[in-house]
Amino acid sequence: MAMNLTGIEPGVTAVEPSGVALSSTRSKESSSQSTTSSQDTAPQQSNVNITSTASLLARLEQSLASQPAVDQSRVDSISKALAEGTYQVRPDKIAGGLLQSERGLAALPLPEI
Repeated sequence: MAMNLTGIEPGVTAVEPSGVALSSTRSKESSSQSTTSSQDTAPQQSNVNITSTASLLARLEQSLASQPAVDQSRVDSISKALAEGTYQVRPDKIAGGLLQSERGLAALPLPEI
């Protein structure tokens, strides 16, 4: 049983920027034609179209890969404040960040199941 977890139906290889899904299966018209030429035994070439969103995500991934995973100077300053007992927890800032995250997640479209 095939499950659609990503919003793309099984058998779809790409989605054009216009939102039109491209099927990976050959059309009935072309598959019903049968010849014995050597071209029929050659591997089929497939075209893959990358949406503008996928392209943007790829550029974002490359940009993030060049950044350090940890801001060491911030870690050092927090560690120092904790050791000196001067670190202050700001519940209002924490709550604001949580609310902002929730609002951002709520704005995302839900996948169809």
